[in-house]
Amino acid sequence: DACTNQFPGGNYYWGAQYGGVSSRDQCSSLPAALQAGCFWRFDWFQGADNPSMTFTEVTCPSAITDITGCIRS
Repeated sequence: DACTNQFPGGNYYWGAQYGGVSSRDQCSSLPAALQAGCFWRFDWFQGADNPSMTFTEVTCPSAITDITGCIRS
């Protein structure tokens, strides 16, 4: 349980061992540093839990490759 070690001393509710909290109201039971990300999960990401994804490879923008020098062949 890494969260308990990273945020010691609090009486926090972390939710399920796998998946964490299950609703937006439970976000307020987390440390303040994690609450914005928790709210994002339920507000923008609509509480998705391991959603299915379909990926499409795209060319990386030059704004990124110019900085990193990493270009896929």
